[in-house]
Amino acid sequence: MNQILFFIAIALVMFIPGYFLLLAIFGKSQSVGALERFVISFGLSIVIVDFIAFTYSRLDISLTRWSSLLGALVFSSICFGVYKYQEATKPADSPLESGLSADTEKIRLFSFSKNQFILILLLLFLTVFIKSAYLSGTIAPTSTDMGHHMYWAKWMADNHQLTNYEGMPDFIIGEHIIFSEIALISGASFFSAFPPLVLFLINLLSILAVFILVLRVFENKNIAILTLLFLGVLYAVSSPQEKFVSGGVIGNIMGNFLLPLAFYFYYRTFDFLKDMGDAGRNNKMFLSLAVFVTSGIFFTHHLTSFILIFIALLLVPLFILVNYADIENIFKRSWKIILSPFVIGTLALGLFYFFFVFAPTYVSGSAVDTAVGAATKSTRVGLSITNIKQTVGEGRLALGFLGLFILLLSFRRKNFGYSIFAAWTIMLFIMSVYPNWLFIDLPSSRIGNYMSYPLAILSAYGFYSIFRPDSCQFLFGKVFCKQPQNALPQKLFKGFFAIVFTFVVAGGLSDSVSAFKTKSNSEKAVQTFHASSYLVPVTTGTDVILKDHNYLTADSWIKLFFMKGYKYPLSRGLFGRYESTGNRHNDTCTLDMISNPRGSEAQKCFSDTKTNIIMVNPLYDSAQFQRLPDFNQIYINNEVAVYHKTK
Repeated sequence: MNQILFFIAIALVMFIPGYFLLLAIFGKSQSVGALERFVISFGLSIVIVDFIAFTYSRLDISLTRWSSLLGALVFSSICFGVYKYQEATKPADSPLESGLSADTEKIRLFSFSKNQFILILLLLFLTVFIKSAYLSGTIAPTSTDMGHHMYWAKWMADNHQLTNYEGMPDFIIGEHIIFSEIALISGASFFSAFPPLVLFLINLLSILAVFILVLRVFENKNIAILTLLFLGVLYAVSSPQEKFVSGGVIGNIMGNFLLPLAFYFYYRTFDFLKDMGDAGRNNKMFLSLAVFVTSGIFFTHHLTSFILIFIALLLVPLFILVNYADIENIFKRSWKIILSPFVIGTLALGLFYFFFVFAPTYVSGSAVDTAVGAATKSTRVGLSITNIKQTVGEGRLALGFLGLFILLLSFRRKNFGYSIFAAWTIMLFIMSVYPNWLFIDLPSSRIGNYMSYPLAILSAYGFYSIFRPDSCQFLFGKVFCKQPQNALPQKLFKGFFAIVFTFVVAGGLSDSVSAFKTKSNSEKAVQTFHASSYLVPVTTGTDVILKDHNYLTADSWIKLFFMKGYKYPLSRGLFGRYESTGNRHNDTCTLDMISNPRGSEAQKCFSDTKTNIIMVNPLYDSAQFQRLPDFNQIYINNEVAVYHKTK
């Protein structure tokens, strides 16, 4: 029954609202294919559920199991009513407003040959298999980031309202609402596999979102299939893939799903420019959805929002520059879409929620100062090419920039998707390698992780461009065809490239294999949880606990047992953070109270903080407490020892 409730919760929170919104907008029209509807419904549902929760917060409606169910079902029912009304009032001979008939479009893009279909299934199977094999050893709730995030999700589920994060701008509400509502509806424990399973699902959907985006932009099934290889199968474990799933890096996982989904909608908005035709209702609806998903990104992850802004700052001028000769005609056709009531209304709704309903915690001067300006730490001065190679993979880096070079040579000016892929890759490269050019003061490695997605796309494009079966290519705005006398050199070149590609595949797979953990740390986590569950009933409101982060497994999850604040229990952080360059060098109390409890500094800290319970690893930090008469050992297992200070 718990498993059934979990699947029902996933459907209600992450699929049904988005599906019915698409039904209300496009009806049964094949302008959005079945696979597209499936992928898009998840992304739209995440944003819809967030906005429903914001509305509840503004109206002081408690966030409970029944209000969560009611919100999703009422929204879906309204959308279904709109769909039925449109069906009843639509003329029988109403033509489709897309540039092509629905049948032609579906056959051209989403009708695969038998071999292609088998290959897609094989690649998806390998993607799921490799990722699942890795997660099988890391599924236990042990990661630090996941513990921090799930604290806020559990807080909302326990208190039945949205949180203000105790004034900390490091978190953003959209990262936690879906986890809170899934827990409320299904009753699933946060000390289970459900949080990483939700992230796993989102990660798989992000790969499919890229697949449908590539299929639409290049209108080539082989490139889209190759993208599944470079993004799904190769480097399937490395960041930001399964390592981020098991590590609980929620914002990046969700951002890498919503970002390509937003690009998909923006591309579908302006795809009519390829043939310089006239825009229709569908184009206006796609732009409205693009604005809606973009609003969702701003409520879901601040770094993804920051990256999207900078990509747009390159994307718009790039598209204008390459289409300068036709820009007046393009603007004339585009303004009809941009200034349509649907788009203006969606934008106004997003701004209203942003400023008057539930403003994200990062909307503050201090948060802006943290992200913008000269680099303040060595980790923010930019990555080297070696760093990027380690992040995205050597083979994918080489093929990706080869694909970018070929893309620029064969640039389809009026194809907005080409501008998207070029701006996506170039801006991320500048942001991660030369952040000072843009006055960005953010960890460069976090930005560099986003390069995996566009480089995977361009790797597929570059590989196909070399091995393409046809003999003609579009370069520098003209069509060039290979001459018969060049057949032998071309074969030699392709043979060499095939060898290189073999090494790329081997490198991508070996990268995943090397990341597998030889031993699970779930048993150690269970002992940490047992020690925590022991302390909950025997401690009172006056007790103050200090735990160690260096040697205790899953220590960030201890706060979920007590739920007395994000910073409770106190924690001895990583040792390097107490050095002169660390963020704790001005306050060494948590270090002194565990490392040297006999010292005068530690005694003063015990008095000031009222700390009277210590949780440490008995192998590393028991001796100093056992020698002191005012510390009594009240609990011990192989991984955790608990001491009580008597005076």
